[in-house]
Amino acid sequence: MTPRTARLLALPFALAAIALRLGIEFWLKPLTWRMGIDAVSLLVFVAGTAGSILLPVAGYRLFTRAVRRRPATFRVEPAGRRFTAPTAPAWAGPWSIIVAWLAGGLLLTERVPGEDRVRFFETGAALVWNVLAVVAVLVFVALALLDGRPRLTLDEAGITVRGLVRRRTVRWDRLLPGGPPAPARKAAATLVLSEQPSTPAGRPVPRSLAVGRAHVDVVFLAGSVRHYVAHPERRSAIGTAPELASLRATVSGTPDA
Repeated sequence: MTPRTARLLALPFALAAIALRLGIEFWLKPLTWRMGIDAVSLLVFVAGTAGSILLPVAGYRLFTRAVRRRPATFRVEPAGRRFTAPTAPAWAGPWSIIVAWLAGGLLLTERVPGEDRVRFFETGAALVWNVLAVVAVLVFVALALLDGRPRLTLDEAGITVRGLVRRRTVRWDRLLPGGPPAPARKAAATLVLSEQPSTPAGRPVPRSLAVGRAHVDVVFLAGSVRHYVAHPERRSAIGTAPELASLRATVSGTPDA
């Protein structure tokens, strides 16, 4: 399973999250009203609500466990002379499911007066607009999952990380040798970089670079950054298969196949 396929697999789980949320509103909530015992009914409602979001996320993680591990390598893009890493399914999948579950809350409900039933709060055109708002959120989620642009890029100039709405580039020649340190955890979401001070007598400027959304091993990434900061003569070869093999052998001791 490719990372892109794993990301797209989140869509049915996102729809399931919305369906479960509506099930909580239209079935579980009236059931708790009929139970009559406040403490028990509250516990049942809280457990059901938590399950409506946790079950789709857990199911998605189960189905995509084969690609959840982030690889200690990059993709080679010779045309752009760069190494890239796509968006990590381990981040994009749960994110899309949670956003879809929250979107289900746009469909407002209310208790039917004098009855233990629930109905939509809005009717007619207002309900249509509520439904369209949910559809708009789902379209946004689908477009984000379909986005094939790299989340992280290394090229001759530096390292670039793309967010949802903007990107950030750190140039190699702004970084001090020796960093960033290897993260203590494989799941670390940031690299701590040291930029050159603005004055010769100044202190290094620490910069945090969010890399948790990229599908690449963060320890390997940190080693790659240290390598290209310390060896500027290797930067011009970025984006070639031989350079990736050399990088892997240097950083992790595993040459590319």
